[in-house]
Amino acid sequence: MCTVRNSTEAMVCDVALEGVRELMIGRLGAQVRFEAVPGEGTRVTCLDPARSAEFRRCLEEALARVNGGG
Repeated sequence: MCTVRNSTEAMVCDVALEGVRELMIGRLGAQVRFEAVPGEGTRVTCLDPARSAEFRRCLEEALARVNGGG
C-alpha cells in the first residue's frame, strides 16, 4: 500500500490515499505535497524536514486505519 522512500517522502497507493491525505493535511497543512505518478500511485512529500517524524507518524496512522487497525 505504501513505499517509504526516505524520511520525507512516500509513494501511496490509491486505496490508502484518501486516509493519508486527510491526516496529512489536517496535521501538516501546507507542509505536505501530493503528486500523482502514473502507474505508481501518489508521491507524498513533507516539505519541512524538521517535521519528518510527524510525517512518518501520520503515514503510519493512516495506513493502520486502512488496514483496520485504527
